[in-house]
Amino acid sequence: MHHAFQLYAHLTWHTWERRGCLDERAVGEFAIALRNATRVTGIRVLESAGLADHVHVLVSFRPNSSLSDFVRLVKSGTAYRANARIPGAVRWGRGFFAATVGKRELPRVVEYIRNQHRRHPDLIPTRTRGSANPGRQPGDYQYRGARRTSS
Repeated sequence: MHHAFQLYAHLTWHTWERRGCLDERAVGEFAIALRNATRVTGIRVLESAGLADHVHVLVSFRPNSSLSDFVRLVKSGTAYRANARIPGAVRWGRGFFAATVGKRELPRVVEYIRNQHRRHPDLIPTRTRGSANPGRQPGDYQYRGARRTSS
């Protein structure tokens, strides 16, 4: 059976009270959480950017995909890994924003996301501080919930 789809969304969400708690290392944890959520949900990340107080993600998704499950996995995975390194390092705000994107708009949205550090130079994640426990290296976040299968 052949399924064709061209569904795209620009997702954004921010930290709790827009506090600038995402440093370079937390943005790295965000990238790992994105990869893990992609494996679990089948949602494809086309572009992403992490700033000190919010993130942007452009995704391609199937009609039966759950964007809220994807965002939940990314948020929890990022917080789990970052907070294992420094307790309380990352706390997300509630919810997220999603806007659909047409295929012709993709290049413009990709460029917009890529230029986030130029648009917000005051929100570029800072250099990572030393760990509270430098001997501890948390492993890859492993989602233990139900795995969705795509048809």
